[in-house]
Amino acid sequence: DWKTAVPQRRYQQRRASSSSRKSASQSGVKRYTKQEVSHNRVVALLTAVIVLVLVGVMGFSALAPSSEPTQAETETQGQGSAASGQESAAQGQESAAQNDLSWRDSDFAVDPNRTDWNYADNGRKVVYLTIDDGPSENTQAVLDILDRYGCKATFFVVGHNPDYFPMIKEAYDRGHTIGLHTLTHDYAYIYSSQQAYFEDLEGIGNVVRDQIGYVPCFIRFPGGSSNSISENYTSGIMSALVGEVQARGYQYYDWNVSSGDGSDHTADDLVYFATEEASKYENIVLLMHDSATKQTSVEALPRIIEYYQERGYTFEAIDRTTFVPHHGVNN
Repeated sequence: DWKTAVPQRRYQQRRASSSSRKSASQSGVKRYTKQEVSHNRVVALLTAVIVLVLVGVMGFSALAPSSEPTQAETETQGQGSAASGQESAAQGQESAAQNDLSWRDSDFAVDPNRTDWNYADNGRKVVYLTIDDGPSENTQAVLDILDRYGCKATFFVVGHNPDYFPMIKEAYDRGHTIGLHTLTHDYAYIYSSQQAYFEDLEGIGNVVRDQIGYVPCFIRFPGGSSNSISENYTSGIMSALVGEVQARGYQYYDWNVSSGDGSDHTADDLVYFATEEASKYENIVLLMHDSATKQTSVEALPRIIEYYQERGYTFEAIDRTTFVPHHGVNN
């Protein structure tokens, strides 16, 4: 029957068409190679790692304390900075006070009205290193050695080398004491009369005043107060001078230990002479020289300092409280 056959054919045609389309669709599905599958897995893995890292960073940021200081922290930091600033200022003032040696200008100046001298040992182990006959080309080396060992000394200066007069101020500025020795170191002239002696003393006083601003009261007689060479020129002059210099406001300093460098000796000899009597005294006034010919004194000085420092001595400059050693007068 054609009426029945036609619809049936149409149904069969539609079904065949549908099957054909489905088959075509299935045949169009992409098939991946092993390499592509592996690549995709790597990409997926990396993506997962990146996501985890981002999540971790965001979580840490949320948990971490804020970098902005709280008000309390700001106040505490401010108080700490203020305290630190005050401490630094205090230390600076203390350092400035220690370095301020201007008090010496009035305390060390010649003053006939001051008689507050100390003739007794002060009970401390102190070396008062006294250095005569400079300044010269050796003075700078001596100053550098003293700085290296943290020592102070007293320089009894002469007027031989005007080119080195600025070293007087250099020594003073480094904290050493300046004393007067002699302008000429000419025994025949100096000890020809009291007038000649004080003219010479005034001359070196003027040299020193030009450098440090005042005439110091500390002096040392050429040859010391016990010298006998003065008798060749004026009998009894030392007996007169030791009283007169003090009446005019000066104080003279002899020594109780000598390095022996007034004569020609090796550096080893000088070390021996400067230390052999160390056990006899606590207050040691040690005589040395820094004139142009005293290179061995420069060579010996470090070993002399080390010897005493190892035995507990300090090296200090003379002031008005220092033990004053006087020799017996022989003329």
